This record gives sequence, structure tokens and C-alpha cells, in this order.
Amino acid sequence: MVTGWWPKYDRGRSFPDEGEDCSFPVLDLGAALNSSEARAALVPQIREACMKWGFFQVINHGVPHSLVDEMQSVAREFHALPNEEKMRYFSTDTESRMRYGTSFNVTQDKVFSWRDYLRHSCLPLAEMQELWPEKPASYRESYCRLLHSCSQPCKVPPGDHLRELESSKGYIDKAFNGCSQVMALNFYPACPEPDMVLGIGPHSDPGSITLLLQDHVEGLQVMHGHEWYSVKPIPYSFVVNLGDQIQILSNDKYKSAQHRAVVNSSEDRMSIPVAMGPNWESLVHPASKLVEGSPLFKPMVYKDYMTALQAGGLNRQWLLDTRRI
Repeated sequence: MVTGWWPKYDRGRSFPDEGEDCSFPVLDLGAALNSSEARAALVPQIREACMKWGFFQVINHGVPHSLVDEMQSVAREFHALPNEEKMRYFSTDTESRMRYGTSFNVTQDKVFSWRDYLRHSCLPLAEMQELWPEKPASYRESYCRLLHSCSQPCKVPPGDHLRELESSKGYIDKAFNGCSQVMALNFYPACPEPDMVLGIGPHSDPGSITLLLQDHVEGLQVMHGHEWYSVKPIPYSFVVNLGDQIQILSNDKYKSAQHRAVVNSSEDRMSIPVAMGPNWESLVHPASKLVEGSPLFKPMVYKDYMTALQAGGLNRQWLLDTRRI
């Protein structure tokens, strides 16, 4: 594992009690998955979470607990494979559709993360599945089931929290011209000096929306009100966060919050994000329906946005800010 050292940093805070104003949003999707009335009642909660945080957790989302356990198990099996097997997928090409590594950009990053990851494209599924690891033997079948199941919690958050963007049916699909989808298996080993490293440094997600499945070990931190807050894992929940393209599309109404991962000295941590974004050729710009006065961001093709991100790595200026008018 390749690692580097960060200057000693603020370890952040745990979230306060739920009664306090800055408690992290936790949304129950149970009723909303089957009832249009319940979905409508949930929309204001999702909207508020997207405007204030850009992050929330969802429970009772419809993904079976047995599948969540299986995903965590298969991910750990992969990271426990011999190095020579995992290194079959190592690449320094930031545009590779299948990539194993530790750094975001080996040629640019000055400080490496305390993390190993496997990252691969998911769409079109039939084509991409052939590129996925052959070991563990259940990998391809298991993660296909996860991707199909993830469509269930996605039916509520991505659709309804952007309801006011709908000038016609399928507005988001038209604006994004389809979508791209990437999955990662992030493994954060226990670290003897956790105050001197980060599992992954501060960043925002470049796409549209990310679903994160994490284990029981605390490590995800979100920037809110100029402070870092730790997100306490809820068993079998998903963390949902918005990406840069939604902040652009909403003309700054919804937030693509910076976040990071910290590590500890006693336990490994595993997280599995599924990140969705526009079609590579989509021109992303503020939706005219939400522009009050003037648009705040310059239009940019999503592929060009990702190229700029990959060239600079995580230690660059926050790329979203460079697109402001």
C-alpha cells in the first residue's frame, strides 16, 4: 500500500443530538417507496437536506439486508486477495474504466491517501461487467444485484429532491442526456498514527449524485458551517450526497459539499460508493427555470470537467469554483 503523510489536522466533531439545528438529516423512505402521498410528504425534508447539507442518510430504502452484508463481504474478500492478483488491475490512467490503486492521480498528487481502492465503470452493464474482477468468484453476480437494487432508493432521492426542476417529464434525464455510473470499493486499513494521515482528502464529488454503503466504522466527515462533522454509520443505511453537476444545474440552490475520510488505529473501514453523473457529452449549465437574475456558472461539457479534475487531482483548487461567472 502506498501512503503519505498529511500535516496534523483537525479531527472534526461528532454530530450533536438530533434536537440541535445542525443534526445530520436521516430520512425514512419506507412509506415513500409505496405511497405517492408519503413521497410528497418527504419532498420538503429532502429539499431542505439538499439545500443545507448536500448530504443525508436514508433508511428503510428497500435494499435487502442480506445483500448489503454480501456486498461488504465480497469487498473485503477482494481486498484480502494476494497483491499480485489485485495488481492485475493497477493503472495510472485516470480515465481507465477499471482501476486499482491508492492515489487519485499518481503523477500529480503530492500526498497519497491511506486507502486502497478498486474503481470501475458500470454502464453499459453488459459490456462493463466483462471487465470486472474474476475473483472473488461471486464478484460480478453480486455487484450486478447491488446495482439493480440501488435503483430502489434512487427512485425517491434523485427524482423528488429535484422536483422543482421539472418543466416537463424527464427534465433531468434530458438535461443530463442519460448518465454515467462508477462504483468503488474503498478499503481504509487501521493506521498506527491516524492523526497524521487521511483516508482521502477533502473533495466534492464531480458527478450528480452518489449512494454510499459503509460499514459500522466511523470515518466519513462532511464540511458544514466551516466545521468538519463525523457521520455516524446507521446499520444498513445509505448515505446520499449531491455532486458538482447538481449544484451547477440548480444554480447554487443545492450544495455539493466537501467531505473526507479519516482513519483510526484499531479498525479497518470499508465503503462502497456508487457515483452517478451526466453522459460524458452533456453540456451542463444552470437550469433556466432556477436562474433568478443571471446564471452563476459557465456551461461546460461533463467530459471536459472530468478531464480537468483528473489532471489536477484532489490537491487542486476546488474545480467547481473555477466554473463560476
